[in-house]
This record gives sequence, structure tokens and C-alpha cells, in this order.
Amino acid sequence: MIKNLKREQIAAILDAMPFEMTFVDENDLVQYGNKIETRILQFNKDEVAGRYVGSCMSAKTQPKMEKILADFKSGKADEAEFWIRIPSLTGAGMWLDRFIALHDKTGKYLGVLQYILNFQTIEQIAEDKKDAPVFEFGAP
Repeated sequence: MIKNLKREQIAAILDAMPFEMTFVDENDLVQYGNKIETRILQFNKDEVAGRYVGSCMSAKTQPKMEKILADFKSGKADEAEFWIRIPSLTGAGMWLDRFIALHDKTGKYLGVLQYILNFQTIEQIAEDKKDAPVFEFGAP
């Protein structure tokens, strides 16, 4: 189905996601970050695109990222996750930082999708929509 989508449609779809998302290719280069106003990983897309992912991280975080990438490339792991807590941020709370290895249909490693879920944002969406109609799926 994706073959029918235009590049700008794909970008708009990804930018509409209510979570932060970054793609790092098979060469460990940052190739994409969606537009989200509440990014905790603040970066200028034009400055980061094409850069080694480790150079975009703190010295403390870099070895952890390198281990994740090595495990993904070797097939030792296909996902990794950890919690982020940054009390100095507005709306400080807990974020789930998740990495998923991406492969093509033949199993060839394509890179990493990172997404960060801000549970306060998700809870706010749930609160805002608590009176929305409920649709039941399954048998009538």
C-alpha cells in the first residue's frame, strides 16, 4: 500500500504521530526525526541528518547506544528499551525510550527505529477523549 503514497504524505503521517520517532540507518547515521513540539531529544533535523548517531548523544549515553546497535547488527537482540527521567523538563515525568531493529523481508538489517513515549501526553489524550464514543470491534 505504501507505493501509492507521496513522500509528503508519508512525512505528514509520521509527523502526526503523538510520539517522538527517529530512524538510524544500517550505517548508524541519523536519517529521520519526526516533527513533534514536545521532543525531549531536541535537534535541528538539517544539522543531525546524515551524522553518526553516537555524535548526537552524551558521552554517558554513547556506549549504551553502541551496544544496542552491535546487538541489533549481530542478531543478538531485536529490541531494547529503558526509562528516561529528566526532572528539569517542563512536564517532567517518565518517558519510555524504545529501539527496534528493522529488517527487510530477507532478514537484512536496515537500521533502528527509536520512539519515545511520554506517558503524560498519552494520559492527557486519554483524559481529553474520555467522553468520546466507544467503538466495539469483533462480533456484532
